[in-house]
Amino acid sequence: MIGISKLSLGQDEEEAVLRVVRSGQLAMGLETHDVETEFSKRLAGVECIAVSNGTVALTLALAAMGVGPGDEVITTSFSFIGTVEPIIQLGATPVFADVDLASANIGVDGLEALITTRTKVILPVHLYGRPVDLAAIRSIAAKYNISVLEDACQAIGASDANTGEIGSSGTAVFSFYGSKNIACGEGGLVTTDDPQLAERIRLLRSHGSIETYRHALVGYNARMTDLQAAILRVQLESLDRVTAGRRSNAAYYLTSIHNDALVLPPGDDRISASCFHQFTLRLQSAADRDDLQAWANQHDVETRAYYPYALSSHPVIEGLGFGARCDNADALSKVVLSIPVRESLSHDERTHVADVINGWEPACR
Repeated sequence: MIGISKLSLGQDEEEAVLRVVRSGQLAMGLETHDVETEFSKRLAGVECIAVSNGTVALTLALAAMGVGPGDEVITTSFSFIGTVEPIIQLGATPVFADVDLASANIGVDGLEALITTRTKVILPVHLYGRPVDLAAIRSIAAKYNISVLEDACQAIGASDANTGEIGSSGTAVFSFYGSKNIACGEGGLVTTDDPQLAERIRLLRSHGSIETYRHALVGYNARMTDLQAAILRVQLESLDRVTAGRRSNAAYYLTSIHNDALVLPPGDDRISASCFHQFTLRLQSAADRDDLQAWANQHDVETRAYYPYALSSHPVIEGLGFGARCDNADALSKVVLSIPVRESLSHDERTHVADVINGWEPACR
């Protein structure tokens, strides 16, 4: 089976873990400091705060921005539920914007209509690793004096011609869960060019502690371990290679898959450069998606639906009274299907994937 994701760990990661074990410093030691420094060096010198996972990174950033009861956070209607959980857990209200069908990213045109006097933050997601229109979103936010927090959990290595590499300006969060482009099992990162915000996030990360048993505020236990940091430092060294490999595989699919029964994702353009965390097809119907998924499985190609729900109509979200009508998100949830695009695909594997997709015909036509 040609899998969607395949975590690549080798001798360098093994030696990094052993280095930490032998040091006896398993958390908030030199490895955590060094991974923050190395990410900062890559990302134009912004402040970098390493935390336990991507969802916690969102929570800390939102909390540091002052989000709480009575506030509204505008976010995408199509993403993993981890995008919206921190908003609700902080007592704020998620306000869902519909998405663009082609990119599956948050639609910019309807954003202003969703802004109220209670809007505190706009939280876009760089879904599948493709950057949103950051320049437009930041312009809208500046007009109304509200903050922007980027969910870049799938977008490490992606870039925008107007704003640079994702995470190198503004405030963004990343995830290093095992299925991400670079990974350390869990782990997250907040990046920001606002030193005061960074300092507040650092306090929140470790119980609001200024020093041992002195606390400036009520915080969280959200520290990255040195074991995670050591692995991530090794993984970071391979980021450019990983990104180039995924872009190469995506470019191959865009020129090699010729099946009129499906729509390919947009490729890179003069503005956006995706890191292709996923390569996601769009089918004509839910029945077609199920049929293609079964066909691919029969031919040893793993596929997954990211995501089989719209956040705006998810039963849990609706049950809390936060549901909204977002037609494009609802439509995508029924027809999206991702195929393997990871950098570790061999030439024969990616050729086989393309051949399998080209060889499929909808059962009902």
